[in-house]
Amino acid sequence: MKKVILLLVFFLVIPAAFAETTIHLEQGTYNIGNRIKASVSVMQPSNFEGLFKLTLSCGNYRLQYFLTPVSLEASFMTALDVPEVPATSSMLGDCTIAGHLLTNDNLIVEEKVSGVFTITDRLTVLPVRASIIALPGESIQIAGVVNEAFGNNVLKAATQVRLGNISHDLEALDGKFNLTLEIPKNIKSGRHAIEIKSFDSKSNLGSSSIELEITAIPSYIKTELGSSALLPGSKVEITPSLYDQADELINASLDLELTSPANSKVFTKVVQSNEKIEYEFSQYAEPGPYTLESSYKGLHDYDAINITTIREVKIKFGNETVFIENIGNIPFIDELTFFLESETKKYPVLKKISVDPGKILNIDLSKEVPLGIYDVLLPVKEGLEPVKESVTEKASEAAESVSNLLPEKEKVLADGVTIHDNRPTYKKIASGLSTISGALVGADGVIAKNPLVAPIILLSIVSLVVFRYGRKPIMRLIKGKKEEKDDDKEEE
Repeated sequence: MKKVILLLVFFLVIPAAFAETTIHLEQGTYNIGNRIKASVSVMQPSNFEGLFKLTLSCGNYRLQYFLTPVSLEASFMTALDVPEVPATSSMLGDCTIAGHLLTNDNLIVEEKVSGVFTITDRLTVLPVRASIIALPGESIQIAGVVNEAFGNNVLKAATQVRLGNISHDLEALDGKFNLTLEIPKNIKSGRHAIEIKSFDSKSNLGSSSIELEITAIPSYIKTELGSSALLPGSKVEITPSLYDQADELINASLDLELTSPANSKVFTKVVQSNEKIEYEFSQYAEPGPYTLESSYKGLHDYDAINITTIREVKIKFGNETVFIENIGNIPFIDELTFFLESETKKYPVLKKISVDPGKILNIDLSKEVPLGIYDVLLPVKEGLEPVKESVTEKASEAAESVSNLLPEKEKVLADGVTIHDNRPTYKKIASGLSTISGALVGADGVIAKNPLVAPIILLSIVSLVVFRYGRKPIMRLIKGKKEEKDDDKEEE
């Protein structure tokens, strides 16, 4: 007992500066399975015989893993041979090692605590390239290293490289991995993440990722049409869209070109992908299939828009004239017979019609019939659209009632209209002869009763008609002949 008391007094009297214990660790971080190596040195100001122990503390975890007798010479630093201790999952977190110098009676003479170090199960995965820009279908190199937390290469680690739902398994040997990764041809454009995970046999694991930027490849064009069959004068909605390898829209400018059935350009436009535009066809648009081409660089899409054939004319009467307007989209070629009906006679007017789309043909009825008041009748025929304009409401109602009484072969175009006689001379002569001969040749006519006077009467009729209608032309002809003879005499 006296010996113990004397020893305690001795240590209290000796200044602390003369005693020194050091605990040094090789690493600041350890992975599970690493061996923790502590270098411990002890020095005392006088000779000492006793014990030295080490205790590992990690949170609530305690482990006394070293106890050895020591024999120290005064003021001499003595290094202790401390065994390594493996790091386990129970030690995860921040740890320290405490060293205690004890007397043989287990009294603490000195205590020393190491610096804080960490036990972790994390590995560090370091790709060579943090970001990659590539095209669909391209092969890229994925390479990197797998390190322990302190920076040491992992001797062997199973590694998985995943892109989307496609994964590749390989091994990192001596901390290195290398993989040739083929990008799917139909991968979506834009940003993707290549995930890399590694884990060793001691349950350490780590992960990292590579940012992959996929450049869109324009793959095809799809054009949506509001309708593929239209009447002339209609509008069509057109939406051309450019898609990439993953059927995703690409924002780019597309060229549009519409070509007629005759292979002439209708329009060329530049539009944005997925932009809806409208085009209105002319009322007189050429019938048949139009070709719509949407293009982007080497990509093309062809669509057909069929314009229906319309054969139709609008017929109006005004100022003694029939106006035939082609409101269809093909030339109107036909033979039409108009009828001009007075109280005493019905005149047929036969005309060969040829009108191009959008054009109007005029028929002057005053050059076809004698002076009189007529109803103008139009034959009922496919493609004819008569437009009747009446002066008064009563006249309109009367004309409509007349039209309803007529057979379905004819419609009233105008009724009770005055038409003057502007026929050429030869038509007037022919008409006069026809009228007179009709009176003479009838069943009670003069010629029927007196056949011998026929030549005399016929000659008189011709003379009368010539005198009435042809006097001026004959006089001009005689005058012209006389002037020619006078000119001939002057030349002689």
